[in-house]
Amino acid sequence: MDADRPRISQRAALGWRAYFAQQMTAEEAAAGWVPARVCRVQARRCRVWLVPAESGAGEGVDPPDEQNLAVALFGEAGLPGVGDWVLVDPAAAGRPRRLERFSVLTRRAPGSRVQDQVLAANVDTLLVVTACNEEFSVGRIERYLALAAGAGPATRPIRAVVVLTKADLADDAERYAAAARRLGEGMPGGLRVEVMDARDPEQVARLGDLCGSGQTVAVLGSSGVGKSTLINAISDAQQKTGAVRGDDNKGKHTTTSRSLHRLRAGGVIVDLPGIRELQLADGGGLDVAFAEAAEVAARCRFSNCRHTGEPGCAVAVALAQGMLDPRRWENYRKLLAEQAGYLEQRSRQDRRANRRLRPDGDRR
Repeated sequence: MDADRPRISQRAALGWRAYFAQQMTAEEAAAGWVPARVCRVQARRCRVWLVPAESGAGEGVDPPDEQNLAVALFGEAGLPGVGDWVLVDPAAAGRPRRLERFSVLTRRAPGSRVQDQVLAANVDTLLVVTACNEEFSVGRIERYLALAAGAGPATRPIRAVVVLTKADLADDAERYAAAARRLGEGMPGGLRVEVMDARDPEQVARLGDLCGSGQTVAVLGSSGVGKSTLINAISDAQQKTGAVRGDDNKGKHTTTSRSLHRLRAGGVIVDLPGIRELQLADGGGLDVAFAEAAEVAARCRFSNCRHTGEPGCAVAVALAQGMLDPRRWENYRKLLAEQAGYLEQRSRQDRRANRRLRPDGDRR
C-alpha cells in the first residue's frame, strides 16, 4: 500500500458515507445494527457484505464478511438491488432495512408486466462500454447516457464515461471516438470518452481516477464488447470472457447476473449482464442527454407545440438552419414517446390494481 495514501475504514472504502449513516436511527445504533452492502441478488435471497466495525484500513482487497438474507424479509416496499446499503440486526430479531439511495439505475423490466427493474444502486460513475466495430451505435449510447442522467438528483448526477474497447482491432478508432464525443456537446461538462485495448494495463490505468476508495462504478454495454475483460483488468473479479461470433460480430453472454466486486484502486464495481435492448423507465435524464434538443423545444411559442412544422416552431427553424441534428432530434422524440407510453401503461396498471383492492360496490 502507498504510504502517502490516506487510510480510511473498510466501510468507507466500500462506499459508506454520511448520507447513509444519517439514516440509522438511535435505536438501531444502540442495538448494534450492522451496515451491509448488497453484492448479489437472486430470486429469493441476496448476498451482502457485512462491515461491523469502523476500525481498520480499507485500501486492500481483503474480502468483507458475507451473509445471505432472504429477500422476503425486506417486504415489497424495500426490495434491495445490487449496490444497496441495508441495516442488519445482529440478534436477528428485526427485519433488515434498506436505506434510501442517492442514485439508482433503473430500466423497464423485461416481460409483459409493466414495472421498473433496478440495475444498480448508489452508483457514482457509469462506464458505457462499446467496441470500435459494428457493435458501435450512437443511438444505444444515447439511451445509456439518458439512463445515467436520470439516475441521481440534479445536485449529484452520475458521471457517465464512454469506454471504446478493441481499439487495437480498428482501422480508425478515432472515428468512433469523435462520434461519441459529439453526443456530449450539449451536455454540461461535455462527455468523457476513453479509447483503449482493455487488455493493456497502461491504457486501462486511465480509468484509475474513477475507481478509488469510496467510489462505486457500474459497467453497462452489450454482450461481446469487452466488459468482462475490462472488469477483470481493474477489479478482483474473475469473470469468464468469450470471443464474439464470427458471422455477425455479436458476443455471447459471459456475465449472467448482477454482482459487486472490489476494485484494485480501492472502490467497488457493479458488473451487469450484457443488454441487447434498454427501455427507459421514468427517469428524467432525456433533457440532460439531449440538452440542445430540449432547449430548442422549450423556446417554442406554444407549450403544447407538436414540433411538426407549426408556425413559430423553434424546432423547425433550428432544423432548417442546421442548428439541430435531425438524427438527434428524431431519437429524442422517439425516446420521449417511449417513456410517455411506459408511464401511461404503468398508470393504467396501477388504476386496475386499485380497483381490485376496493370494497365491492365502490367504483369511485
